[in-house]
Amino acid sequence: MPPIPTGERAAVFGARDVEAMEPLRPRPLGATVGVWRVRAEDSSAVLKLLRIDASPNPNWAASPDPTHPRWWRRELEVLQTGIVKRLEPELRPPRLLHHADREDGSLALWLEDLDQPAVWTVERIAEVAHRLGLAQVRVMREGRSSGLATGFLRAYLKPRRRHLAPPFGERCDELLSMLDTSAQTICHFDLHPANVFPRSGETAVIDWAYCGLGPLGTDPGVLASDAIADGLIAPEEAEALVDAVWDAYRAGLGDEYLVNHQADRVYSVGTALRYSWLRAWLRGRYGPEVPAGREPFLKAAHDVFRLRAMRFL
Repeated sequence: MPPIPTGERAAVFGARDVEAMEPLRPRPLGATVGVWRVRAEDSSAVLKLLRIDASPNPNWAASPDPTHPRWWRRELEVLQTGIVKRLEPELRPPRLLHHADREDGSLALWLEDLDQPAVWTVERIAEVAHRLGLAQVRVMREGRSSGLATGFLRAYLKPRRRHLAPPFGERCDELLSMLDTSAQTICHFDLHPANVFPRSGETAVIDWAYCGLGPLGTDPGVLASDAIADGLIAPEEAEALVDAVWDAYRAGLGDEYLVNHQADRVYSVGTALRYSWLRAWLRGRYGPEVPAGREPFLKAAHDVFRLRAMRFL
């Protein structure tokens, strides 16, 4: 665990002494060196340490380019500028308590501690999807999001292209172009349930490292597929979850033209395209060994969206 510079401790905790640091992320990913819950007497905060070379994994390599969808300082930018506050009151980011550039080239983000993750059910995930639909359609109608990065899915798929299952591999460019022409809004792009903290009367969302401009229907697809793939929802509930998330998001959008001509296609095809490499992983042709017990969850996450996408292909 990294030492805490005196200036950062004073800025976040005042005169309180730091008593404990609890790691919250098991390994570096993207630009994230690590995440810790820091306790100081009767107060706590989350320290997120970023560095451009934190992870050697090319699938998530951070970029020094502010226009790239994986720019390593993106989270600080969107929290400082407040652009993600446009999703309020349905969704909100954590409060940024302090930030500091360290001498070793890393960036320290001190964030509000949102306590423990939620216990998820199909109904609770659907509730998040409804809030998401309300917020994203409002942002789309307001416009003025042109400063956000674009091209997240292209960058995500680039190292995975040769592992995409048919028909998504052969039609990848065509499908990406379709997504480009769909209605655009502020997207999180990593909205798996571990990043969502529902509380009484509000829902907080963390980890805005990949925040950018993307098509309506993208984020609820990640929310549903990752809930299944990460083992939060049983494989036999996969279809019910995917339908419930869509129904809730659709109700939030409240615009039948967008729903029927764009968002449903993005939710179905865009999600299936994004995760069409899972079949290669399951067959041992790509990536590390599949963790024990994960196979049925990954298979369900892949299959349910592939079947849904075939209605549009």
